[in-house]
Amino acid sequence: MKSKSVLVIGLGRFGTSIVETLWKNRAEVIAVDHNAEAVDAVKDKTSAAFVGDATVPKVLEGIGAQDVETAIVTFGEHFEPSVLCVASLMRMGVREIIARAATDRQADILRAVGATRVIQIETEMGHRVGADITMPLAQDLLDLASHYRVVPWNAHGPLVGQTLAGSKIRQRYRINVLGVRRHETTSKMPAGKPRLEAPTPDYVIRDGDTLLLVGDGDDVSRFVAEVGG
Repeated sequence: MKSKSVLVIGLGRFGTSIVETLWKNRAEVIAVDHNAEAVDAVKDKTSAAFVGDATVPKVLEGIGAQDVETAIVTFGEHFEPSVLCVASLMRMGVREIIARAATDRQADILRAVGATRVIQIETEMGHRVGADITMPLAQDLLDLASHYRVVPWNAHGPLVGQTLAGSKIRQRYRINVLGVRRHETTSKMPAGKPRLEAPTPDYVIRDGDTLLLVGDGDDVSRFVAEVGG
């Protein structure tokens, strides 16, 4: 299955960490920044890395921004460039545009010009620190969540036709199947209301079914690398 294509605009600490994580998870990563040293530092962890001003539409077009599935604008401290980038990406038809904002007002503006998701790091980290201090159990859950991933997998390949027990997904990859959405029932369900079923060990994996998987990030990556997804 084709890897997800992601454009990362801005290679500060936040943008660089995103690139590294995406590359580890086998995404097709394109990165751009005006700083040549920052680009050089990540070039081995990307499919392509460019030096350029991403606020200029022709630069975005030149690096193929219009062809990616997701674009991430990381300029948290520079608001005007973020707005220019988001607006350009929206006009190019990029389906998913994620942008970083410092304030609620900035978040509202970024959504207005085309961002489909806005990240406010300081706010999100503030909630986490507050939970760490007041609810020790929440800290345990957050630590667990930081290592585990929940991902949908479109069934295909060698596991099709096997039962869930026979596939030995749990034994081989240390991954659990939380739910199954059968391919033939999806089209019959009302829009936006697909049915997710709890699978039994004798459930037979069918081509096109969607399995909701949960496991350690490295285990999920290994599964995708070996089986595809």
